[in-house]
Amino acid sequence: MLIGLMATSDSHENHYFTEIAKTAKSFNMNVCKFTPENIDCDLKKVRGERFDAEKGMWIAASADIPDFIYDRCFHGLSRQPSEIRNKINWLKEHSNFLGLGLPGKWDVYQILKKHPLLQAFFPETIQVQTSEDIIGHLERLDKIIIKPEFGAGGTGIYLLSKNDDGTLVSMTKKGTKYERQFTSTSQLNKWLQHLLNRFKYLCQPYLELCNLDNEPFDLRILLQKNEKNQWVERGRGIRTGQKDGITSNLATGGEALTLDSFIKRNPEIISVAVEQKIQHILRTLPAETEGVFERLFELGIDLGIDNKAQVWIMDINSKPGRKIIQALQPETMNAIHRAPLQYSQYLADHLQKAGE
Repeated sequence: MLIGLMATSDSHENHYFTEIAKTAKSFNMNVCKFTPENIDCDLKKVRGERFDAEKGMWIAASADIPDFIYDRCFHGLSRQPSEIRNKINWLKEHSNFLGLGLPGKWDVYQILKKHPLLQAFFPETIQVQTSEDIIGHLERLDKIIIKPEFGAGGTGIYLLSKNDDGTLVSMTKKGTKYERQFTSTSQLNKWLQHLLNRFKYLCQPYLELCNLDNEPFDLRILLQKNEKNQWVERGRGIRTGQKDGITSNLATGGEALTLDSFIKRNPEIISVAVEQKIQHILRTLPAETEGVFERLFELGIDLGIDNKAQVWIMDINSKPGRKIIQALQPETMNAIHRAPLQYSQYLADHLQKAGE
């Protein structure tokens, strides 16, 4: 069985892919890695590197279309170019992807917000088309967050706050907070329109998701499918941001904390009632998301907790990072490296029985 590992660039996820490839030997599987640009639809091959298990190294090679594809491609704030998208869609028709991914945040929100068991956990979210839309929501709420529909890692998120001098716009980049004061609506309008010309944006009310030191925080939970097609929690951790900051993403300067150490510092936040809500979300969200969209293999779920013990689903990522789990619970990485191989084996058995 040939497992294909697909990433945006040759260097992206290299360490992670190497650990999976080393593990594959015990499953009697071969592994190759490649980028979407190197899918050859005419020859029905992929060009990239194959892992030589004997030498323990990657070797440049061309391979037939893999039996199963683990897709770890990221494309930043915007959608991938149409040529790349067409190649990936072609590959989906000629191979089996472990997870078929999720659409943009807006599509996911629109569907799951209607679910009776989940709707209470989603903050009000609006897709904005014009700068006037954003200014209208700011007038109504005084404080709003705008975030890109296809964003990841906390990039492109802004807090807009009304004040006596007009509107203060704040954002965090690489651990540094930046602020810009707009004294006139026309200035703000121009800046917002420039933003909307580049990316699609969503608008949410600003939620007080901070600890007692006014540091923003969220709870990241990593889930993967096991060899029996069951969702398993691989680990969880708290991400805290800079004091008075906006986001807690590690990419924007956040710090990773174990849940235990966070609870010791903030014993009042993770109550029994909060943990019950978290467990309800974990029992419900993965299966319901997969039931509505296409097959999924892993999920990163980001939860916010406010000072009224309300739990909010802030983000659902079908290609989650592992930084926080690797830092806080390194003992789980062996299971994480095995998971794509175990799930490939499950799919192979399942698809064979189904006659595919």
